[in-house]
Amino acid sequence: MRAPFPAALAIVASLALAGCQPAADKPEPVRPVLTKVLTLEAAPTVRFAGEVAPRYQTDLSFQVFGRVIERSVNVGDTITTGQQIAQLDSTSQQLNVRAAEANLASAEAQLNNLLAVEQRQADLLERGTISDIVYETAQQASRSGAAAVAQARAQLDKAREQLNYTVLRADAEAVVTAVGVEPGQTIGVGQVVATVVRPDEREAVISVPEAFATDLKVGDRFDIVKQLDPAIVAVGSVREIAPQADPNTRSFEVRIALNGASASFTIGSTITASLAHAEPDQLVLPRSAVLDRDGAASAWVVDPKTQTVSQQSVTTADRDEATVEVTSGLSAGDIVVVAGVHSLEDGQAVRIDEGQM
Repeated sequence: MRAPFPAALAIVASLALAGCQPAADKPEPVRPVLTKVLTLEAAPTVRFAGEVAPRYQTDLSFQVFGRVIERSVNVGDTITTGQQIAQLDSTSQQLNVRAAEANLASAEAQLNNLLAVEQRQADLLERGTISDIVYETAQQASRSGAAAVAQARAQLDKAREQLNYTVLRADAEAVVTAVGVEPGQTIGVGQVVATVVRPDEREAVISVPEAFATDLKVGDRFDIVKQLDPAIVAVGSVREIAPQADPNTRSFEVRIALNGASASFTIGSTITASLAHAEPDQLVLPRSAVLDRDGAASAWVVDPKTQTVSQQSVTTADRDEATVEVTSGLSAGDIVVVAGVHSLEDGQAVRIDEGQM
């Protein structure tokens, strides 16, 4: 039997209304996220080119003026302690020595006479034939004569010293790197005759930018590699950091001691210096993991128990083009979202692939 028309119409209407009502609330889908577990990492290796230089470089010169009659060394020569470098014409100094010797002999003869007079006056005084004043005068003359002898002896010592200065000698074992005079040339006091370096103490000299130099300190270790033969390596320590930047390059000169390094690190060799690896001490994130809003940086941290995210304020420092160093706000072991950080909400449920844990 067919249902009455009104009843059929009611059934159709009820079905239509049911279709228009919202579906029962469904749980929000869990969002998959890409994460990173923070671990301590070492700072990136920074390398600088440089060269091997001597620690000690000395300009040798005469302490008296004169005419050079001999230069005994050339560039590249190895010299020993006491070896002659050059010699001046010593005629004038020899004459001064002879004159000083004559003055000393004269002063000694005069002193002997004065001492003899003093002795005679002492005998006469004892006999009572002269007054005390006469004897005291003889004593004073003897003392003056002794002072004259001392002065003459000092002048002789000075003259001999000046004569010794006409021969320039090496004060240590070294290598000649430059010469500044030729035989026959008249030179003044302090004019460079030869430049020498001590090959036993060498250093690696590099130039570093200001941003890097501010973090360096004396004693920091560098790995040194000879560019022409990378198999030749050494470990050096920072001995000196220039207090001022070079006015042209705006870089700082750093001198790295190479004590005990192979003799293959010859002076003038080009090297590459890299800061020796220290213990890992940096927390590093890709730049995509950092959310920057109104000048405040933050990151999304995943709670592994609840599988939800929370926003955590952080402080960062530039590391390179792709990564930043986290200096505060996070700790090793934290799970941080590294992609899609702009579309997350606090407390949102997320899913982490097992391969990322």
